[in-house]
Amino acid sequence: MTTAPMPDDDLRMLEQACVWLAKMQSGEVSAADSQGLANWRAAAPAHERAWQRAQAVWQGLEPLRGRQIPGAEPLSQERGRQAAAEAGVSLRPMQRSPNRHRRQRFTLGLAACALLALTVITFYPPLLWQADYVTGKGEQRRVVLADGSRAILNTDSALAIRFDKLQRRVELLRGEAFFDVAKDGQRPFLAATDAGEVRAVGTAFGVRRSDAQTQVELVEGLVEIRAGGLVNPLAAGQTAAIAAGRISVAPGRAENMAVWRDGYLQFDGVPLAEAVERINSYRPGKVLLLNSAWADKRISGLFRLDALDQAVAGLGSAVPGLRIVELTRYLVVLR
Repeated sequence: MTTAPMPDDDLRMLEQACVWLAKMQSGEVSAADSQGLANWRAAAPAHERAWQRAQAVWQGLEPLRGRQIPGAEPLSQERGRQAAAEAGVSLRPMQRSPNRHRRQRFTLGLAACALLALTVITFYPPLLWQADYVTGKGEQRRVVLADGSRAILNTDSALAIRFDKLQRRVELLRGEAFFDVAKDGQRPFLAATDAGEVRAVGTAFGVRRSDAQTQVELVEGLVEIRAGGLVNPLAAGQTAAIAAGRISVAPGRAENMAVWRDGYLQFDGVPLAEAVERINSYRPGKVLLLNSAWADKRISGLFRLDALDQAVAGLGSAVPGLRIVELTRYLVVLR
C-alpha cells in the first residue's frame, strides 16, 4: 500500500479532535463543553472520524495514566490555540498544585493525539483514513449499511460509504466485497473503484479490485457497468473485467462466484503471479515469486482459507519444475 502526506484539512481536524479529547479528560467539563463537542462531531463526518481515532489512541494509552510523559507538549502553543479556536473550545487557565491530576490528564490527552498525529503523518495510509470499514489480512467482516443492504468485506479490504438523498454510493478502496443490495427505486446503489462503477437497485454481486483491473461477478439480478464513457449491462451468472476504460464481459460459473464467503480460495486458470498475489492477501508473511519465467503459467485449484500452506505447497504440483524454498514460516520463495 502506498503512503502519502496527510492532507492539511485532515491534519487540522485531527488537531481539533486532540483539543476536544484533552478538554473532555481534563476534569473541567461543563454542559456547554459537552454540547460544543456534540455540535463539532455532528458538523461533518470527517469530524466524527477524527474523534473516533483520537478516542482509540486515548484508550490504548491506558497503561500510561498517572505517569510523567517526557516532552508532553505535543502541539506548539500557537498551533494548539489555533486548533482550539477552530474547534470552538475554550481553554481556561489551570491552577498549579490543586489541579495537578487534571493537568496531567489534559497533558496526556494532548500526548495521545500527538502520538496519533505522528503515526498518521509518518505512516499515513490514505485508504484507511477514508474508509468506514476495514479488514486486516485474513479477516472477513459482515456489515449492515444504513439502507438495509448487506456487505461482506473479504481479507485486506477497505470500503467507504457515501450515501445521500440521490444515491447510495460505496467506494471499494482496496480488496474485495460482496453486496446484497436492498431495493430502493428512488436511489440507485453504486459500487465504485478507480476503474469504473457498478449500478444496481436490488441485486447481489461481488467486486474485486486489484492494481491491474476491477472484476465484477453478478450472482442475481441485473446491473450496469460504467467505465470510460461506456455502459454495459450484466446479467446473473456473468462476470466482467474493467481495465483501461474497457469492459470485458464473459459467462460466469455461479458455483465459483465469491467462494471466499464459504472459506475457500479458488484459481481457475489464473497466472501464477496472480495466484501468489491472492495467497499473500490472506496468508501471514510473504510468498515471493523470484523466477519471472513462471509468472504467466496458468494454474487451477481449490484451497481452504484456513490451510493456505497447502495452497503454497500445491503450487509445486501445479507447476512442474517450480522450486519452493521455505526460508521461515513467514517467508517462502518460489523459483
